[in-house]
Amino acid sequence: MKKAGRVVLIIVLAAVLLGAVCVGVGLMTGADAMRVYSTLDERYSIGAYQEAYTQYAGQVIDVVKEAWENPVA
Repeated sequence: MKKAGRVVLIIVLAAVLLGAVCVGVGLMTGADAMRVYSTLDERYSIGAYQEAYTQYAGQVIDVVKEAWENPVA
């Protein structure tokens, strides 16, 4: 099972690295960052994920802050 996890991790890291290289090459060859973002947002709804993450992170921070201010004995 460890070997399968390692293989999956390597494949995921390779895909992320390849994606980063592709975006980097696109930006170096004159692509506009907002155009790349709008294309990705249109296809994968990045804005919705960003909104959900921001809302979730805010809720987590509120819970941690409340727990820090009112510790349970």
